Amino acid sequence: MSQIGPVQRQFGRTAAAYVESPTHARGEDLDRIVNLATEHGGDRLVDVGTGVGHTLRRVAPSFAAAIGVDATREMLDAGRTVLAGAGVANAILIQADATALPIASGSTDVVTSRLAAHHFADSAAAFREIGRILRPGGLFVLVDNFAPDDPVLDAFINEVETLRDPSHVRNQTVSGWRDLIERAGLRTTVDSDIAVTKLTTENWLERSQTPPDRAEEVRRRLRTASPAAVEAFQITSVTFAVRKLILVGRK
Repeated sequence: MSQIGPVQRQFGRTAAAYVESPTHARGEDLDRIVNLATEHGGDRLVDVGTGVGHTLRRVAPSFAAAIGVDATREMLDAGRTVLAGAGVANAILIQADATALPIASGSTDVVTSRLAAHHFADSAAAFREIGRILRPGGLFVLVDNFAPDDPVLDAFINEVETLRDPSHVRNQTVSGWRDLIERAGLRTTVDSDIAVTKLTTENWLERSQTPPDRAEEVRRRLRTASPAAVEAFQITSVTFAVRKLILVGRK
């Protein structure tokens, strides 16, 4: 890839931390995405924004062939170690942008994307690509964080996320994620919108290697959050929470 963007800069530095990150390595949402993918079945699965391959590690054995796509070489290097450690032999990892998937149109039974789309510079274009590569009747399972409908709370969490990690683009609202997927030509249903990820603030900042001045601003915003934000994000002196949804799109 000829240019290094914010996503590659960020995750090139922090790839190793995601191998053991409990938020990414396991969780009920990961179990559910695996169940949805395997229940649908088929020959080929593609995981977009695969990172270090935690989703691929779980779903690849249920398919004849699996492909993980990510923009960051270091994440893919770590992913090869994760897949090898799990004995996964039928998956390949490809470095590419989500808006230009090097995969034939109508060739894929299932596409998954877990905790990655909020980093996509152009989610609409990425979801159009996902719609393009899916076969008729194909399944897309998205797991990602979502922002509250209240514009002030929406701004609060997205600003905190961007301070912590400049490669963050946007946690959409539930309706925002659905609209993006439907505009890509898929019919959507919300499989779950009640999952909560509790984050320990200092671990969260450490994983992203947030510079000290930005980290202190994140702490300040959490410390001085409005009562509505404290309630919405379950903010304490050492933790807070974000909500995530599982959206299913069918072509």
